[in-house]
Amino acid sequence: MSTATALIQSQPGANVAGAWPQVTPNGVASQNLDLIQIIDEGGKVLLNVDYTGAVHNPAVGNTNGTRIGQFYTRLGSSATTAQLFADAFSNPSQLDILQVIVPNSGSVHYSLNYQGVASGS
Repeated sequence: MSTATALIQSQPGANVAGAWPQVTPNGVASQNLDLIQIIDEGGKVLLNVDYTGAVHNPAVGNTNGTRIGQFYTRLGSSATTAQLFADAFSNPSQLDILQVIVPNSGSVHYSLNYQGVASGS
């Protein structure tokens, strides 16, 4: 179940791709950048949320750059997805991290919760 608000971003859109467009500045090609990456002390990407909203731990096909941001963890590669999210985000209210809101209805079409579980598309 989605929360009333999101910690990082709530974006309007029919889907994840519509909420965070991946078009290059010249409009020629799609970038398909990760939305979020969680990195360790050395800058290694441990977990990524790709452009479709899928969560990958360990990181798979992580991109050079993100649409939303990189977030730091003190944990290592053996940490679970929930542990990485708990360490990377100060979120005592356990809000969703990201949400896609259906335009004109206000309902949540996609959410990434505080434990790193994605629901919807």
